[in-house]
Amino acid sequence: MAKKAETLRELAQVRADNRRLLNLVAGNQGTALGRKDFTAGGEPEGDPCIIVYMPHKIHFALLGENLRVPSKLTSRDGALEAPTDVVVTTRPDQPKGDPTLSPENRELADTLQWRNGKLNRLVPGAQIGGADLTHQGLESYVGTLGYAVRTVDGDLPGILTNQHVGGTASRSMYIPGVQQQALRIGVTRTVREHYPDDQWIEGVDERFAYVRSDAALVAVEPELAGALANDVPELGEIRGVHQVDLDSMDIIGRRVKKVGRTTGLTEGIIVAYGYGIQNANEIIDRVLDAEPANVYTDFLIAAAPGFAEFSAPGDSGSAILVETQAGAEGLGLLWGGWPTDIGRNRGLEDLTYGIDLARLMTTMGLKLL
Repeated sequence: MAKKAETLRELAQVRADNRRLLNLVAGNQGTALGRKDFTAGGEPEGDPCIIVYMPHKIHFALLGENLRVPSKLTSRDGALEAPTDVVVTTRPDQPKGDPTLSPENRELADTLQWRNGKLNRLVPGAQIGGADLTHQGLESYVGTLGYAVRTVDGDLPGILTNQHVGGTASRSMYIPGVQQQALRIGVTRTVREHYPDDQWIEGVDERFAYVRSDAALVAVEPELAGALANDVPELGEIRGVHQVDLDSMDIIGRRVKKVGRTTGLTEGIIVAYGYGIQNANEIIDRVLDAEPANVYTDFLIAAAPGFAEFSAPGDSGSAILVETQAGAEGLGLLWGGWPTDIGRNRGLEDLTYGIDLARLMTTMGLKLL
């Protein structure tokens, strides 16, 4: 008799062994690892399960056998089984407008964008960005400073943000100017967009699978190194890096906070782990009927009660923090959300994507400053 999957690692193994079946389900907008039910306040509860996101639900009687999401899945060796849960998710046709912020959070966001005063510190939450001259004209890029870091080998100080903010190595990064001249703070040194899944969940090696890392190390100007600090506005100092226990379900339902240049201080709930979708845009793969790669991200985060959203465009690169007895710890790096997508032109409304900071720091050879 198969054992019920009770941890993230076990759920990941069952999903990997049923990868092709899940990818063939019509309308599949991705899968994730989580719990079967939610409380009225949006907290995940119930049995560990494999979540399948769909645009709508259709009665079993109207579907062919190969189009159905099985009620449970079993690992290839028959040792593990996991229930499934079909969750309906849609993406609106029109982009959202500006986020609704409280007066206090609006003031914080304006401060993080350095609209007034003199810059004397580089801390998580601050706006960073710049502009590139392309054949289409001047194209701007903007995001949020995530963490103050240092390389393990070489002891080079810098900041960690997203790859889609930091761009390619050698891109100059600035504190954009509004009432004052822009200030160059450094140059992108290293970027990391994906890494193989066998470096993600040890023991689960899924074929043709990758994990979105979307990270950039920006080496700061030497004269600004002393301004770097992991003192988050409104939240205080980051005390360390939080380790996710894959041999439990502890991270599901965990409350998190972030401070970003667009929405300021917000709170969220981790509703799922390991959201993944087929990277099915390759025309040649479709013609050849070749199985596309699956691309995953670590955290799916919903806004906590009292917050309209957890993030908005411009918050990319924000530090995702958890409260512990020792204080705030870095859990992840925010890289996107509605309507950003991982692999194709579909998304999950009002959910934010995050990258596991501990794994990212190890992969990139970094430590907190």
